[in-house]
Amino acid sequence: MSNSELSSRYETVIGLEVHIQLKTNRKVFAPENFVFGSPPNQHVSPVSMAHPGALPSPNLKCIEQIVKLGLALECEIAQNSYFARKNYFYPDLPKGYQLSQDTVPVVGEGILDIYVDGKEKKSVQIERIHLEEDAGKSIHDIHPSQSLIDLNRAGVGLAELVTKPDLRSAQEAGAFLAEIRRIVRYLQISDGNMEEGSLRCDANVSVMPRGSDTYGTRVEIKNINSISQVIKAITYESGRQMQCVERGEALVQETRTWDVAKGKTAPMRDKETADDYRYFPEPDLQPLKISQAKIDELKAEIPRLPQSRFLQYAGKYKIAKNEAQTLADQREFSDYFEALIPYTDSPKTAANWVLGPVRTWLNEHNEDISNFPIDQKKLGDLSLLVKSGKVNLNTAKEIIFPKLCENPEGTPEAIAKENDLIMESAENELQDAMKALIEKFPDEVKKYRGGKKNLVGFFVGQLMRQFKGKANPKEVNEVVRNMLES
Repeated sequence: MSNSELSSRYETVIGLEVHIQLKTNRKVFAPENFVFGSPPNQHVSPVSMAHPGALPSPNLKCIEQIVKLGLALECEIAQNSYFARKNYFYPDLPKGYQLSQDTVPVVGEGILDIYVDGKEKKSVQIERIHLEEDAGKSIHDIHPSQSLIDLNRAGVGLAELVTKPDLRSAQEAGAFLAEIRRIVRYLQISDGNMEEGSLRCDANVSVMPRGSDTYGTRVEIKNINSISQVIKAITYESGRQMQCVERGEALVQETRTWDVAKGKTAPMRDKETADDYRYFPEPDLQPLKISQAKIDELKAEIPRLPQSRFLQYAGKYKIAKNEAQTLADQREFSDYFEALIPYTDSPKTAANWVLGPVRTWLNEHNEDISNFPIDQKKLGDLSLLVKSGKVNLNTAKEIIFPKLCENPEGTPEAIAKENDLIMESAENELQDAMKALIEKFPDEVKKYRGGKKNLVGFFVGQLMRQFKGKANPKEVNEVVRNMLES
């Protein structure tokens, strides 16, 4: 039976565990910094290497960041929580345990609304977000017969976000992960780069007959490193489980890895339970206390979030949803767009300039919006120069805009005047010129009047070339149509 047929009979149930690497100037319990791509074992200390007598010291910035994330997701914030030891052996875990949180995480239940393909709204419950330290990294593809250990990442602060099993498709999981990435970037608590491991995702997947309320056996897929691969891994795994259930095979609760090259999941180990980790409170760290005043202070620092902006752009401003999403994706880009609106005649005009010439310039120069040379006032002046009819849109985009980027101290109108780009054609001049064209091209006139209306473009082009781009396109079109029809 095909997967599409099985999908009509079975429902996929998905919960995500998202690991967010926090962006701070030192690790969460150790004093050293971490820089991605550094030579192996350069960012280590007695604490991260678990030397005897080395004691952890909490990084308060990490605590502030995880509280901000919780507030952004409308989560409960625990004013009293504690750290715990999560015991397990792995070669890149020097202490033999991980400093984490157990029964009382700093961030409790919350909710996030997502929009699948920008359309269907889905509410996903957050079960918890706890603060923990990352492990190091095992490297298996350098030495032919040995695995190598890089402890640079050991001890880096992680926010682990756990959802309830509310997701029902791989596409919903992808949309959730994409929204979390936008939010952590807006909050500036993580760069969210999955290819660098600063955002990682484990997916818990099970299937059950449609109409049932009893979940099937849960399988965990570990450390998937891109949103597209999350979608592919869940799609494959849910299909595999449906096939197993259909054949009457018993599923095993296990942890599986995602093989990108083969496009398949493969067994790693039996899935651990909480009892296997033997949690107990960390004796070397005091309980964590956060005052309401501190929570209120952090809440005041949260910017307007991407989903709120997307809904405003697509709703109030009537901007196409895919364009609204692009505008809202990055905080600085969105901020620039919003600051441009008051200097233009409409949000749509501002969006056209930001998504057109501005984004093209950024891509060509491999820059982000913070390094864009033209301020919003001058870009707005350029858009109004077009609206006033003093220059046409193509001239503004192709000539004035690049010159303004090269000389941001100049003004759009001054550049237009210096380059003789101001449109000066009067209606009577256009009419005289069009009259001459009608006499010059009688066959084309006859064809137009016989029904070949696309020939209007021919005459518009002739006039625009004759006036060297300084004629107002709107006036040109009006004169051409009126005289051809008369």
